[in-house]
Amino acid sequence: MAAKKGAGKKRRRWGWKVALALVLLLALGLAGLYGASRVVHVRYATAWLRDLPPAFEGATILFVSDLDIRSEADARAAAGMMDALAALQPDVLLLGGDYASPGLWESLNGMDMENAAVAARAASDRYLFFSALRDFPAPLGKYAALAEEDALPEQLMQAMAVGGVRLLNGESVSLTRDGQTLTLTGIGPDGDLSGLAASVRGADCVVAFTHSPARFPAALTAEAADGGPWADIILAGGTHGGQMRVGERTLLPLDEQERRYISGWRKENGVFLLTSQGVGCEGVPLRLGTAAEVHLITLRRAAQVDAGAGGA
Repeated sequence: MAAKKGAGKKRRRWGWKVALALVLLLALGLAGLYGASRVVHVRYATAWLRDLPPAFEGATILFVSDLDIRSEADARAAAGMMDALAALQPDVLLLGGDYASPGLWESLNGMDMENAAVAARAASDRYLFFSALRDFPAPLGKYAALAEEDALPEQLMQAMAVGGVRLLNGESVSLTRDGQTLTLTGIGPDGDLSGLAASVRGADCVVAFTHSPARFPAALTAEAADGGPWADIILAGGTHGGQMRVGERTLLPLDEQERRYISGWRKENGVFLLTSQGVGCEGVPLRLGTAAEVHLITLRRAAQVDAGAGGA
């Protein structure tokens, strides 16, 4: 009888050890997924553009998308990230939308950006973040796109202005260097693009950016004033790369176009396309099979042979 009792105690002890080991493995796994969401990688790429004016040879663009700030602590962390990225000394800073979002607790309680309390918190967080961009060095300017989820766009524009950032929502600006011009276009989350495309000619060098690659098909089918592609390169974020991705399965529900252009570089119809996996996360701050990233893109003049874009 004593032997049986001893064997039972041993089994219970082993049971607790196995359970503890499983809990530790789960904790380590979650810590790894959380760490993957917090470490931001700088992706370097060179885009070879036929229409690039000589004065812009070697100009650099820093593209940062999907901050998804959920709290004052997140806003300060994002500001700290931008302070570190200032060492890259880009000529242009582009921000790709989704500047603030509901926190996990808010989401679990069915609260979105239309909720007054969530919107007020987001407004405060956005102001804190953009205020920190006052001294960010970008001699050719700091510009931002608008995501469909970005609430209170007028308040957002005011917060951006404090940091010297200009919102381009379906409009273009001309960047000038040594008397030569490059067109920068912010594509809005909806609306027809034919007028925007027709405002430039095919020989103009146009760098466009938007929040989501869902806008790529409309941008690719619109034509310049003299026909043909109107943009040389289009940058987007929005997908988070699926955030947690195993094969074709993703944590985030993505539409057909977002899945098609889920992440990375492509070239279609002579236009370079980039979908960034972004910085932040939706819902839970965890990533699997994806990485938080920003992109430093160097513009180069291409010869008349087909060139490419790539990075390490």
